[in-house]
Amino acid sequence: MSAISGSFPPGKGQLLFAKSKVYIHVTSSKKDNVVGYLTIIKPYQGSPNLDLVVAYIPESDLEKEDKETLDYFDLYGLDGENTNFYGSGTQGSNSTKEGLSSSNLPQVKKFITRPKMSSLSSYAFGLTIANLFSIQVRAKTSSLWYGSVVLHPKDTLEKVPALFFHDDECPGTIREQKLKSESFSPFADNFNGGLYWGGDRFISCLRNYCVLEYSPLEKNMVLVNPTKEDSLNFIPNVVDSKDPLENATQSVDQLVTKAKWKVLTGLATITTFAKKQIGHVAENNRLPEPIKKMLQKPEVKLIGDEFDSANVYLARWALAVQHEAEKSRKLIIGNNYYHQLISSELGDNFGSLTPVELSKATRMKPISKIEWDNLFDSTGRLQVTVEEVKDRVFHGGLEDPVRKEAWLFLLGVFSWDTSSQEREQLAQSLENNYEEYNQNWRTDMERQQNDEFWKDQKVRIHKDIRRTDRELDIFKPTSAESDEEDDETFGNPHLLILRDILFSYNELNYNLGYVQGMSDLLSPLYYTIRDQSLTFWAFVNFMEPMERNFVKDLSGMKLQMLTLNELVQFMIPDLYVHLEKCDSNSLFFFFRMLLVWFKRELSFADTMRLWEVLWTNYYSSQFVIFFALAILEKNSKIIINTLNQFDQILKFMNDLSGHLELDDLLIRAELLFLKFRQMVELVDRRNANTGANALQESSQLAISKELRQLLSKDPVIHKEEPRTTDTPFG
Repeated sequence: MSAISGSFPPGKGQLLFAKSKVYIHVTSSKKDNVVGYLTIIKPYQGSPNLDLVVAYIPESDLEKEDKETLDYFDLYGLDGENTNFYGSGTQGSNSTKEGLSSSNLPQVKKFITRPKMSSLSSYAFGLTIANLFSIQVRAKTSSLWYGSVVLHPKDTLEKVPALFFHDDECPGTIREQKLKSESFSPFADNFNGGLYWGGDRFISCLRNYCVLEYSPLEKNMVLVNPTKEDSLNFIPNVVDSKDPLENATQSVDQLVTKAKWKVLTGLATITTFAKKQIGHVAENNRLPEPIKKMLQKPEVKLIGDEFDSANVYLARWALAVQHEAEKSRKLIIGNNYYHQLISSELGDNFGSLTPVELSKATRMKPISKIEWDNLFDSTGRLQVTVEEVKDRVFHGGLEDPVRKEAWLFLLGVFSWDTSSQEREQLAQSLENNYEEYNQNWRTDMERQQNDEFWKDQKVRIHKDIRRTDRELDIFKPTSAESDEEDDETFGNPHLLILRDILFSYNELNYNLGYVQGMSDLLSPLYYTIRDQSLTFWAFVNFMEPMERNFVKDLSGMKLQMLTLNELVQFMIPDLYVHLEKCDSNSLFFFFRMLLVWFKRELSFADTMRLWEVLWTNYYSSQFVIFFALAILEKNSKIIINTLNQFDQILKFMNDLSGHLELDDLLIRAELLFLKFRQMVELVDRRNANTGANALQESSQLAISKELRQLLSKDPVIHKEEPRTTDTPFG
């Protein structure tokens, strides 16, 4: 919440919410009831949301002036500086829909004497939002005339009484109910979906200043700014770092399952891939016959038509991938000794996730604007650790209003330890730097007219921009748009900005230039950030780890595909054997998915959700490979039981586009990563106990460099070689 212009009156706090005729029922006798006001107060002008005070003030404690202010605010007041009577929360957020048009209400800024946090002489009390753990809500029903709330502080030694809303006496609630009746909406979009009551107004207003979530364990309990642990959102047993056999209270089935897991992780084997230089195959007439046939298949053409590099990859590397995969297969799946041990202890499907594992893991809600703002102090500096923020983003993602700011942190445009003022200064400096790159290519007319490489880049950029996310409103075609791919008459000004950013990146990264697919990576950045220079620098930083996907010799994509191949052998060997029988163990269907991080397989909204998770590097800088593994794991039974040919498997995988369940796959990917990490750790411990001599004699326990790198959070950087006169494949 932004600071209000002008200073607060001395000794006064700003009213953000007030509800009259709120009672404390001291005894069963009505004559003992204490009547007062439930309020939310901003004590000082610079107070952050966490320092706002939820206070109960008995009428007997009030001076006349303060009582008049509270009565007025109860009847007409708005939520602080917001213009919406119901605030911006989920519940009751649409005032017009509920018949409470904010245009008919005066916008007020009222102040009262700052309340005491506690009082020995009355029933007054106050709690800061930072000290609120939960709110127990007992809503008004047809049989329960007075709804009530109980505020639970984080300090368990503090106790506050229940507050009862006597709606029949409260002028503000009576007025609100009347307006609702006039709009033919007797049932509010409230806590329990039932009758509207004063507590709905309180919860709705409080949502403007903190995150409120219903407890999954206790009905009618609302958690205030809950942590991941509070919400019990992601607690798979496999993540436990302790010995799974330590808990003696587990069931026999649990003990057996976890004992099998220990056997698996202790005996799983893997080795490094052999290194081999692969010669280039330049002409189609020199291609091996199996590759020629593969290139003619409709499902291969479907991918190749979207990305030229897919055909180049398949022509140059597919056989090499299969050849190296066969080597590793002998050391992983073909190791009969270890295979028999694993099979006898864990069964043939040890790599599959069980329903029990999946049922214990859920995704968190995305970070809201209120929650995001509460992470920073009044100067705009982060108040928690970067790891805590990344944990939260990884497990929940971000709501749309947060992305514009949060992505700039996740992509390294802004440092996490900067203040708001420092970020403003940095943004200005970045704008100046961007303008230099932008002007360089604009003013170099000789290059534009005579450099064939530059001309080729222009054609490719114009062509790709015209077919990137044109269904989105900001990129939709206009009547002024030319049909010529190399014409600069885009019509849509946002397309011109995309063009300028890509040309400027071409100026910055001259060796790589523009490669088909980069427009897919840029579009969501600009769509979200909507600032040309900041989008440029976000794209520059995004391309640091993504450059390896676009290098001319395709070595970066080849390495990722080989790593995924080895990971499938290691984690889901039965599926790999079936893919091998179907000539599909090259995993070619994942080329497009990994190239642009599943942008063609997911909706635009889900693409943004996936990318912000991947940008955290929370577990691994290559977590996208585990996301791919999760797709195979989820569909392994279908593939094994029903698909028997290369064409069938490739078509099935292509048809998954638009039908991937993102949250489910993210859960599976995390569980698979945790299993993989535990297996590697146990193998390393076994190697350490076995001794160096034994390891030299038996290399099957070595973890390959490629697989071990999956455990690293450090981005894999692979730069293009200095450009020659050759034109890149593009």
